[in-house]
Amino acid sequence: MTSQVTNAIRESIVTGKYEPRKKLSEAALSEYYKVSRTPIREALKQLEREGLVEIIPRVGTCVTKPTEKELTELFTVKEIMEGLAAGLLAENKNEKAIYEVQQAVAEMEKAVQTGDHNLYVEANNVFHTSIHNGADNSKLSYMLNLLLNQIPYSRYVYISIDVPNRLENSLKEHQTILAYILKGDRDGAEKAMRMHVRSSGSQLRAGIAKKLYVKKEH
Repeated sequence: MTSQVTNAIRESIVTGKYEPRKKLSEAALSEYYKVSRTPIREALKQLEREGLVEIIPRVGTCVTKPTEKELTELFTVKEIMEGLAAGLLAENKNEKAIYEVQQAVAEMEKAVQTGDHNLYVEANNVFHTSIHNGADNSKLSYMLNLLLNQIPYSRYVYISIDVPNRLENSLKEHQTILAYILKGDRDGAEKAMRMHVRSSGSQLRAGIAKKLYVKKEH
């Protein structure tokens, strides 16, 4: 029961249903998930260990929101791990994963042509997930999942592709990564992925800064 509740709350945080800084009430969660407070309390402790919530004595539990420094640190580690995953896939040539990556890029191309940001974000998720799975390294997958759960990633992708020209540049970066994977070039795939993640992090920070600036202007 505790693991089911933990997974459900984690999913709500990762997908943005529970937004950063939202206060999570044990009583409300207990009523919503139709369980006692004990599994809720254990779930929140586990999610605190994962960096998704912060339990503050005499205040309560809140969904964490990465600071600019933490976000930079997360993307620095993400760059290394996702680069490794892309390199491993290029080396092991997992046919199923490579096919999924190709399909994801095709959907991205369609999304750019039609200006469909929702489709682009969905295809982007498939692209990266397929590479993670295709790397076929359970330890790497475990660490990547822990890391990515600390980043409301889909929401951040929406912010970054709102930066002028980012959507088109992002597509080119994904196409380059795929090209190296198809060639079986481990070093090329790793470097291309690292450059892509670095660029994404930079554009994300630019997008967040723009949103903050617009709010201040209003």
